[in-house]
Amino acid sequence: MRGVEVTLGLDDTVAPAPLNFDAGVSSVLAGPWGPWLPGFVREALTSDGERHDAGVHHTPPQIVDQVLDRALIHAEPLDEQTTVLDPAVGGGAFLLAMAERMPGTPFDIVARLHGVDVDPLAVATTRAALSLWAGGDIALDTVRVGDHLVDDPFAMERFDLIVGNPPFLSQLRGGTPRSQAQRAALAERWAGVGGYVDDAAAFLLAAVDALADEGTVVLVQPASVLGAVDARSVRERLARSAPPRALWVDPGRAFAAGVDTVALVCRGGDAPPTVDVDGVAVARPSAASWAPLLAAAAGVPVVPRPTGGVMLGDVARVTAGFRDQYYGLTDAVVDDATGAHPLVTSGVIDPLDDGWGRRPTRFAKRSFGAPSVLLDRVDPSIDTWIRDRLVPKVLVASQTRVIEAIVDVDGRCVPCTPVVSVEPCDDPSVWHLAALLTSPVATAWLVTEAAGTALSASAVRVSAATLAALPLPDDQQAWDIAAEAARNGDVAACGRAMLQAYAVDDDALFAWWWDRMPTR
Repeated sequence: MRGVEVTLGLDDTVAPAPLNFDAGVSSVLAGPWGPWLPGFVREALTSDGERHDAGVHHTPPQIVDQVLDRALIHAEPLDEQTTVLDPAVGGGAFLLAMAERMPGTPFDIVARLHGVDVDPLAVATTRAALSLWAGGDIALDTVRVGDHLVDDPFAMERFDLIVGNPPFLSQLRGGTPRSQAQRAALAERWAGVGGYVDDAAAFLLAAVDALADEGTVVLVQPASVLGAVDARSVRERLARSAPPRALWVDPGRAFAAGVDTVALVCRGGDAPPTVDVDGVAVARPSAASWAPLLAAAAGVPVVPRPTGGVMLGDVARVTAGFRDQYYGLTDAVVDDATGAHPLVTSGVIDPLDDGWGRRPTRFAKRSFGAPSVLLDRVDPSIDTWIRDRLVPKVLVASQTRVIEAIVDVDGRCVPCTPVVSVEPCDDPSVWHLAALLTSPVATAWLVTEAAGTALSASAVRVSAATLAALPLPDDQQAWDIAAEAARNGDVAACGRAMLQAYAVDDDALFAWWWDRMPTR
């Protein structure tokens, strides 16, 4: 068997140099996995640190197939004029998968596949992969070094299909935030795009800018893009120019990025009334949050939410501490089971069950059996805030599977960040507020709204703002029954009564909520 010649080139100023493989290597490269091998090799040669800092994570071929199968249902049919762009080409996985789907001769197909990457090695890898797929020496000047966000070598061209897995670069963690110059460049290109938007979401905007009429975009994204407040401007722009048509949801963190991922399929034209979520038609949410799409994919029951009316924030003060409150307590906490002011962390809160003093607690890198706050040791900068919390209240944990709330009847407890404090102004009572929160309806609403923004796909991201926006129920008599059940610590009875209070007759909703309960 003769050798296979593959062209590699690291930039557009140097002619690609052919690599000749001997017959033994050629027999491997000529097999069905041959074109994919350069990408696997590049992944293996990239360290964990490099992947983290560059936000680069190899896309498994089976995931590429799932994403493209979902996207192509909603795209124009592929023909011999279809052009494709991968704006962060990596090892070429998406372009290879598109090459196998497109009609035409290998030479013509490769000529219509375009790729960009800031990493010269990624460009060389993709050129090698496509050359192997085509079975010969091809001058791949359609795969180039560049930055699709600020210095796109294809800026003047428009494409029928834009695909890929752009880098995930969170702006809230060390090692990945943009430089000041990069932030300025993005702000100039898309006014109003928040400073904390992940780079992957910025790639969505750039892709829409590069779309031909009736073109389709499908890009892998962190699930947080669907609901994060800082990504709202991105969602609003997409809703106007290329609204989402479909959503693919990663069932099990197929990437090494350590985050939940989705793939958004967006296309120009009028927005249809529903979005295809893994084959199920889901009502189109507003651009304020697309998290309901993710919640639908996770099997969260759909509970209509009333508009208007009285909200929790209208009858109670809902607040949570931040870094200042946390660090202002570090010198004021001692281990004392008889302490006058227990420090309550999320770890001791279960639904209507206060575990303070019965479970060990971690605070400020120390372990406590019964953490108590000495008010005279509290940092003066937060003294007023702490003393304002010493009122009867409901304390709510964060990052849990259901809303978990306990009642501090005497007003002695100090909430530890990020525990949320719900303090009634007058009526209703703390037990009524605890019952409202210990409700299948409230949990379903919060899971739906915050899907993708919690630490895990199954967690409820509780915040003061989300709790304050919860509607109060209309059936006062049922609410009274739920409040009494809460006082008695009967979680199941409280939940069923709150279904009646909200006029929701749904056994499946109760079963879904009960299955998520902690099992301590």
